[in-house]
Amino acid sequence: MAAGLRIAHGDPIWLSPSIIPSKDTVVSPMSSPTLAVVKVTSQDVFIYVKVDNIGTVDFGPCSCTATGAWTNPTIFSGFLGNPLATSSASRFGTTFTASPSGDSLSGAVNFLFTSAASARRVWDWSPDGRFFAYVASPNGNDWSLTIIALQNITRSNGTTIPAGQVAISGSTANGVFSSLLRQNEFGWAGSKAVVVNGPSASMGSIGVVVACPEAPAGSNINGNLFPDLAGTVDWTNLVSPCALVVAIVPRILNPPAGSQPATLISTATAAIVPFKKNNAPVSVDIFGTNPSITTNTHTANGVHINTGVNPGQDVDDPECTAVAGGVIVHVDRVKASTLPSANLGIVLVGESAATAIGQGQSRWVQVPPNASGWNNQGETHWCLLAQAYSSDGTTIPRPWNGQAGNPGPFPLSNVNCAQKNIDIV
Repeated sequence: MAAGLRIAHGDPIWLSPSIIPSKDTVVSPMSSPTLAVVKVTSQDVFIYVKVDNIGTVDFGPCSCTATGAWTNPTIFSGFLGNPLATSSASRFGTTFTASPSGDSLSGAVNFLFTSAASARRVWDWSPDGRFFAYVASPNGNDWSLTIIALQNITRSNGTTIPAGQVAISGSTANGVFSSLLRQNEFGWAGSKAVVVNGPSASMGSIGVVVACPEAPAGSNINGNLFPDLAGTVDWTNLVSPCALVVAIVPRILNPPAGSQPATLISTATAAIVPFKKNNAPVSVDIFGTNPSITTNTHTANGVHINTGVNPGQDVDDPECTAVAGGVIVHVDRVKASTLPSANLGIVLVGESAATAIGQGQSRWVQVPPNASGWNNQGETHWCLLAQAYSSDGTTIPRPWNGQAGNPGPFPLSNVNCAQKNIDIV
């Protein structure tokens, strides 16, 4: 595993867009802080530093803390197979009503699913009450899935689905079974995805759809066909402890027939992602009748897979492979006239900790000003020097210590160091 942090350099180098003085007290991960003028009398100006995790490990505690065996999706609770039948159920402040005149959701959220009853339909609320999923089948074989947000939902890319709006559209999440739609073919993967698993109308195939309402719109549905080898291979779905990934796993009913690979899908992106071992992609091939996956620790090689061949296979935890501790952001300032050495008249601004930054993620870290304030010592042109390093002091060591007795030049060639020229007036 390789750890890496970056504070982006500017163009020119002394104007890093990742170092911003601001009076904002809260900054969203998806937006930049508002630039503020720094005055010698300022007491409410923070320095925000944007740190990018460019490595292959997560820093800080995992957002997912649950461990244990991966489980099957929770089968939908509601089912009607007769268009003339009626049904009503209420949960989480909403009521679903199915009737010959149409199916609807009412209460905290109002939504009309159909203008006329379908021949067969299944439905259920997500376990956390944030979504309602509805599947309709006009003729019993084809189906369409619609997922409604029951509260404002933030997708993984930062966009918002307003309460009462469609998170997954029935016009794009649909399919055709080779047999009548059945209740046990639809289930919730935690509250992160709806998993559909049924006999496809494509001959000799099982259709598996993973519909992820928190994934970016337009790319939130993953559909695949897997070989339907009756009496030899069938397929099960296993959900990770925090439902951040879904594994599509073969069960080899006739072991002499060989093996089939397992497939892993991220519920944040609805994309296929590889299993990894020590950060290198690996194939997970199943040979046995009762495969299982267990998360033991949120680390490299922290997940054990029973493949049917002893001793099984250990892989990195796809939900969170972390290093201990978090990230420290340290900011100093120097008179711009001392550059490029930047080792004269160094004034500490402050430092702060970002407790968690996942792989591929960025975070604006708020650094409060030091008690020394913003005295400009009679010169307005100053330079902010920011650096990021791991709190354990070893994974990513501190690159530079401006408070040392005789600090060397600020190491701008280091990717986790950057500068921003400012005026203190």
